[in-house]
Amino acid sequence: MPSQKPQIYEEIRVYEGVVERTGARFERSEVRRSNGYCASLTDFMRKARTAGEGTFYVPLGSLPENLEQLELRKPWVVMS
Repeated sequence: MPSQKPQIYEEIRVYEGVVERTGARFERSEVRRSNGYCASLTDFMRKARTAGEGTFYVPLGSLPENLEQLELRKPWVVMS
């Protein structure tokens, strides 16, 4: 049976509701026991909104390549 290629995760920082890539990449085995480990983008969004700030690890390719920043919290818009 051929050995599997290690899955790569990228480091994401969340500060004051803004998501930024750090550029660091890790193998799954290095981050899977971390509190910031996220198996999917949905898992990342849930954890980031709950924690507020921190460092998270998401599978490489989960976020669009050209994305530099992403706001998790959007200001409320009052409709009258």
